[in-house]
Amino acid sequence: MRLSAQMTIPHTSGTNMKTLILVVLFFLGCDDNKDSAVFDTSKQDEKLIAKEIADYHAAMKKAYNNGGVNTDSLMDAYFDREMYYVTYWGNSEPIDSTKKRLRSAMKSVRDYDNQFENLKVKVYGDGAYAFFILRQDYKVNGHLLEEYLPTTFVLERRGNRWLVVHAQRTSDYQTMQQLAALARVKD
Repeated sequence: MRLSAQMTIPHTSGTNMKTLILVVLFFLGCDDNKDSAVFDTSKQDEKLIAKEIADYHAAMKKAYNNGGVNTDSLMDAYFDREMYYVTYWGNSEPIDSTKKRLRSAMKSVRDYDNQFENLKVKVYGDGAYAFFILRQDYKVNGHLLEEYLPTTFVLERRGNRWLVVHAQRTSDYQTMQQLAALARVKD
């Protein structure tokens, strides 16, 4: 025994058929847009990461200039507690060493300003990277430093936040020369 199903479309004019096709395509297109808005969160995550980077640097500016910010808690809010930071002079240090350096620097840094430029963020599921140029201008014991610091953060999603799990900075020749000159003044 053979079963067959046959579907017939009642005779319609060319105009009605075109309208039917356009309506079907419209609804299919709406469905695709709905799915991508629900499941493709990478653009939303990129914006969230960019905002977190901006918020962190604004808080650092406040900490250096106004005080009243616990920099250890600030670092804990944005960085994984077990991460290592690769400094621009080439050392890899645990985040606790970075916190200690920040606490020590608070005593001698004045007129601190920072801005970042060329921010590029790319999200891969629960992982992401951010690259940007950090520019820091400040005085250390009255000596002006103008730092140019290409920076890379590797981030991991933790709940509804992104934490930095690896940070690395490099510097340009001018920044290194300024630091060397400052070290000679201290000696």
